[in-house]
Amino acid sequence: MSLETLKSYDREQSLTFLGGAPYVFHCHHYNLFHDQTIDDALGDTVGLEVRTRAAKNAFRAVLESISAVEHATTPVERVQLARELFPYMGLGAIEIAASAFEGSARSASLHYGYAWREKYGSRVKRSLPVDAVTAGFLAALTEVAYALPQGTAWAVEEECVAAKATECRFRIERKPVGGWNEPVPVVVDEATVRRHVAPPERGLDEDRIARIGAGLTDFMKAVRGDERGLVQAFSVFVAAQLASYYNESMFEMVTRLEAQSPKLAPTAEELAREAGRVCVFNTFGNVLLSPEWEALVGPLSSDPADIVSFCLAIARGLGFGHWHLHEYEPKKRMVLRASSSYEVPYYLARFGKAERPRGYFLGGSAMAIAVLAEHVDWASKPKLDGEAYQRLLGGGKPLARVEQTLCQMRGDAVSELVVTPS
Repeated sequence: MSLETLKSYDREQSLTFLGGAPYVFHCHHYNLFHDQTIDDALGDTVGLEVRTRAAKNAFRAVLESISAVEHATTPVERVQLARELFPYMGLGAIEIAASAFEGSARSASLHYGYAWREKYGSRVKRSLPVDAVTAGFLAALTEVAYALPQGTAWAVEEECVAAKATECRFRIERKPVGGWNEPVPVVVDEATVRRHVAPPERGLDEDRIARIGAGLTDFMKAVRGDERGLVQAFSVFVAAQLASYYNESMFEMVTRLEAQSPKLAPTAEELAREAGRVCVFNTFGNVLLSPEWEALVGPLSSDPADIVSFCLAIARGLGFGHWHLHEYEPKKRMVLRASSSYEVPYYLARFGKAERPRGYFLGGSAMAIAVLAEHVDWASKPKLDGEAYQRLLGGGKPLARVEQTLCQMRGDAVSELVVTPS
């Protein structure tokens, strides 16, 4: 079986699909920050539950889809298909022993635990397991492989390399008849996505952005896990992750806090925007500084307009959607628009139209793009570490401010972000 045949691409909208579900590429810096944000906002116990369920819902839909496409009708065939899929996505090679009643899994090289240890292990002590994504994947696999009802299976990480274990170990369990009282998940497939995009506009520098974005899309087609099931590229660990995982967990966090602690809602929204800033700073920044980028595009320019165009091309190449440049005066005003963005379809499918702009990831990304373009000396080959992030995008007075003036989640035709100096 070639897993590549399970992918499809909408080049016009810069969206990517796996088994009919939207997926995007994110680096470990973003993935770890995203998960920590959920836990910080909701608490470790609730955060873990929210993240595990989001992963389970996302993977259940994909595993059902690809099992049907590949005519995998037996539990053995479905488990084998899942065992091949996970490392292919860069999420790690994993040994799985599953049954209709219980099971286990183990791995020393899962994306979340391994990357956490590499990033923080020498300076931060952690006691709690980190990897809800794999737990959700295993619960989904058990239900799909054995044709069990939604809410029948669950999985828990009992040991984690992020907490100094030699390998990650998971327990898969089945609840009694009736299972968990799990809400019916929102399934976002390719048809759902296509209902929530607008005709792509031609922005400034469109031809170059489109050409580079298409080249990066083609480059990422060949990206898959190594013998560990991990992808190391652009000086980071990269994973192809299902967009519904990010969307369900982040919007669940924001809406729960809005309902339970309205005074904390603005803080939750700002955390969601910061996830976008973390992504652009770490992922886009390391892509720009990488030898792979130089081979694809050529020597890096320090011209702010070039950096903005390059960042928009990266967003398209990673499957984030058709982001384009509507206006730009360096250090005065930047206007980004998107006819498609991976946050939008999930939100509209689950909640309907929003009363106000909700483009958290897009808004945070827009600020970080402006800051990278206008406040980083790229000719010096800067080190984009935590200290640099704090100086440019962290504490203190922000270097830029963002206003979302149009939002597809609110019913506008496109999403629009206006970035100006603070």
